[in-house]
Amino acid sequence: MAEQEKKVSIVIPVYNAEKYLGEALESLLAQTYRNWEAILVVSRSGDQTEEVVEEYLKRDLRISRLDHEGQGISSARNQGISLADGEYLLFMDADDYLSDPLVLQRYLNIAEKISADIVVSNYARLWKGRFLPAETHQTFSVYHRDSEEFRFRGFFSVGTLSYVWGKLYRRSFLEENGLRFEDFPYAEDKLFNMQCYVCRAKYAFIEEIGYVYRRNEASVSYQYNPNSSDCWLGIARRLKGWLEEKGEDEAVYGGLVEYTVFFASFFDAKKEYEQHGHSLRAIRKILKIYGRDEIGGDCFRRLSGEKRVSELEQKFWQVLIRGYSLGMRFRFYFLLALGTRELIHHRVDERMSDTGLREI
Repeated sequence: MAEQEKKVSIVIPVYNAEKYLGEALESLLAQTYRNWEAILVVSRSGDQTEEVVEEYLKRDLRISRLDHEGQGISSARNQGISLADGEYLLFMDADDYLSDPLVLQRYLNIAEKISADIVVSNYARLWKGRFLPAETHQTFSVYHRDSEEFRFRGFFSVGTLSYVWGKLYRRSFLEENGLRFEDFPYAEDKLFNMQCYVCRAKYAFIEEIGYVYRRNEASVSYQYNPNSSDCWLGIARRLKGWLEEKGEDEAVYGGLVEYTVFFASFFDAKKEYEQHGHSLRAIRKILKIYGRDEIGGDCFRRLSGEKRVSELEQKFWQVLIRGYSLGMRFRFYFLLALGTRELIHHRVDERMSDTGLREI
């Protein structure tokens, strides 16, 4: 088969991963598609990760090691990309795994058949021992890729397109567009994938589950960060500046910036509320940070009156986004804090998430 000639480079940042790295690598070794290389980008760890890495280096010559020189997952992935020589790139986290032995073959078959830049599979979350299939990509992929609904669902309300895992990337597409991960402590993959989208990536979608994402309490994603707003607002500013540099139409792509700020402000408010003993004051504090920030205030001003919100199909999101943004625009922080608390208590964010309620 022609696709058997194509090589897949799999980049895996590795840090304090002794508990799960073996399972991730075993899922690669089990693949029926054999023409791949795995690049383990290893940061200095405090557990037995080094021993696990060395064991697998001896077991299979397709697995190589690159010592990470730098900080953060973005630089680790970028170092892996620089060493990769495959026609395609697959990114994995060290605590996740591929769902079955045919994953790589399915990716390659469709990528070669339609010359896709990014192949997207469905995925599942492993949540405290429960295997939870996520919303399928059909919740957004049925819409035209240039529509507001595709962007909103794909990157935000469903979110599948935001994640760097569960996808196969054509390396030449990334090279031609100069795309690399930017230096943010987390959500760097959201920025990366939005940039891929704006660069007119051609998507292909696979119905089968191809990736299992594990909830790891020790990972950065689940740790409380009092400066989380700095990261999210920094991503919004970078994306806005990048769109201007590229000469892209703000009327088309501005929602990517605005919805980033909208969702970030809510989830940061939730984290602060839970971290500080269910304190309304904590919610108000974080809302003020977003509302008084220059780009944050501009995003809420736009969302409160822009036509793009009315283009969304679901009335729930139209009402919530416009009402929340009006409150932020006019600084009704106490009322917003009360409303946010009710949303949290009724677990509305979980109910609307990719898997629904995760803990009954």
